[in-house]
Amino acid sequence: MENLELLIADSDPDRRNNFSSRLRVQGYQIEQSLEGFQTIHLVEENKYAALILMGNFPDMRGLEILSLARAAKSKEELPIIFISNGKDQEEVLTAFEYGANDIIVYSDKCFASLMEKLKKYVKRKKEK
Repeated sequence: MENLELLIADSDPDRRNNFSSRLRVQGYQIEQSLEGFQTIHLVEENKYAALILMGNFPDMRGLEILSLARAAKSKEELPIIFISNGKDQEEVLTAFEYGANDIIVYSDKCFASLMEKLKKYVKRKKEK
C-alpha cells in the first residue's frame, strides 16, 4: 500500500496549518512538527512519503535539520523538499549540498509547485 503520510516541519503555525489543510484535501495524511529536535526524532522513528521543511526553528536552523534528517534517511527513503524564503542564494545552494531533493522559494502562490514536486517524488517511490 502506498504511503501518503507527509511530515511538515515549520515553526510558523499559520503557514504550517494552511499547508497541512490543503495537503489533506489532496489526499495526504499529515504529521506536523514545530521544532527541530522533534523533526529529527520523527524522521528517525517513522516512515514518511516526504518531508516538507520550511525555514528555521527556535531550537535549530533549517539547514541543520536538513543535514541531520539526510544523515538518518537517504534521498530515496525520504525525499526532502526545502522551502526557502529565497532571500539568501547561499542557503539555496547549501540546501542542495546538505541533501535536499528539491527547493521551492516561498511565496503565497508556491503551493502548486509543492504539489508538482510531491507527485514526482511520491510516484518515484511507488514505482520502486
